[in-house]
This record gives sequence, structure tokens and C-alpha cells, in this order.
Amino acid sequence: MKTTNFINSMKTKSKFKKLLKISLLTGFLPFVFNNQPAKAVTECPPNDSVTSLSGVSSPCYITPETYKVTFFELGFCTSDPLSTSTLDKSNCAKSWDNTSGITTDLALKTYSKMPGNTYKIPNAVYTHAYVVMSNSSILKGKYKLKDGPTFYSKANYSGSTNSSEYDTFTDAVVNMEGNEGTNLCYDYAANTTKGPVKAVLADNNLISATNSSSCNSATRMIGSITMNSTLKMDDSVKGYRLTWTVTNMGMGINIDGSGNPFSTRGGPFAPHFELIK
Repeated sequence: MKTTNFINSMKTKSKFKKLLKISLLTGFLPFVFNNQPAKAVTECPPNDSVTSLSGVSSPCYITPETYKVTFFELGFCTSDPLSTSTLDKSNCAKSWDNTSGITTDLALKTYSKMPGNTYKIPNAVYTHAYVVMSNSSILKGKYKLKDGPTFYSKANYSGSTNSSEYDTFTDAVVNMEGNEGTNLCYDYAANTTKGPVKAVLADNNLISATNSSSCNSATRMIGSITMNSTLKMDDSVKGYRLTWTVTNMGMGINIDGSGNPFSTRGGPFAPHFELIK
């Protein structure tokens, strides 16, 4: 299994060495929207394996060549910080931050440092984790049909069979499928193999969006996960790891009525947290 890891370390006054590690998990992580019909993420057939995508659920998902995400803050909580649509950190401890944001390419299979402030969280048992990130990501990917053309992403979300137009596109999320089941733009919920996840759109001050106007002007996405296994922080812990699923999930391809790819989109929110000992 390949992983991409983004590492940051620092020493506190007590010389406790901390490690922040963001890694790319190359396994497939299915999810279902809460209060929606069971709708798992659909992998696209393997590259160059089918002549048409007819019959494949649209969108289907592939592994992007570029997946740049900007992170601002990570933390752990003893209760759900998104029990409402507003981030509540009263029962949380921040583990890392960078107020300017750090952009990392999750599609790379290499190690890279994550500059910022890393904090030793108090010894406790944590049931939840949260992440603050930009609501915009930069992606690039391609998909080839067997005995047919290769579909390349373009800067305007559309696709092209002309390799000279192959480019990154910016996926600015301003509309998420809400867990109320009424297609509200500002929140999202899903069940994953790592635990239930939630996400809300917000502004720079982490004020959650509440309508289409504030969704359209959003600059942040706040996500939380209820971890399947609690994390016990004690003096043996040396760091924190955030795993993000990208393989066969990072970039979506929309399919037209003839079974051809015609446009692109970003993949779903798919985090996993753990402690490093």
C-alpha cells in the first residue's frame, strides 16, 4: 500500500517532540450520504479497460495526478464539535495550525514538511477529530477509454481529448448535499469505514454558512469525524496522523448519455485520524 506523508515536527519547552503526519491512503473508502438513498462512491472501471462508461453511475471516481488542498487547523475532541452546524471547540484541543494555510499535494507519493505550530494535546480519551481547510482544491487527472481517446481535465471543469489542453482545475465547493435530505448547500454527512464524517462551509472567521449567499462566498470547509476507535492521548504518543483517501476517490468524472466522460469534479471529504507512538 502506497502512502503520501506530510510531516512536521517541533519541540515544546518540555522537549516533547511532536509529529504531524498527513498521509494518503491508497485504499478505497466507500461512503453513503445520511438520509439519502444508499449511494456509495462508484469507482470508474480501470483505465483503458472499457470502450464506454455506459451503465456506470455518474460521477465515477479516479485517482488524480494532482490534488492540492490547503489546511489551516487540526484538533481532537471529547465530543462532537459539529453536533450543530456551528463548530464548537469547547471540548477540543488543537493539535496543529497555520493561520496562513499550508497547501499540500495529496497525489504525491513523497514526504514533505508541514510548517506550522504543533501542540501537545492534553492526556485524555478523544472520540472525535476536526480539520479546517480551504473549500477549494486544485485537481488534475485523465482517463482513457479502451480503443478510444484519453479524456483530460481542463481548467474550466470540462474535459478534452486534446492533450495540449490538459490542465488543473479549481474545485470550489459551494454546494454540499446536506444531511437533512433537502439539498441544503452548507452541510454534508457521510458514513465511512473509519467512522461518520460531517462537513460544513464557513467563512475566514469559521462562521458557518446558512444560505446560498453565504455558501457562495464561503472560503473554508470544517470537517469532523466520529472515530470508530477512541484515541487515548498519553505520554507515549509522539505525534498525530491524518489519513486522506484519494485513490479511486479523489476526482470525479461526469458521464454523458452516450457513456462518454464530459466534465470533472472533486472527490468527497474522507479523513481518518490516529496517534503515533
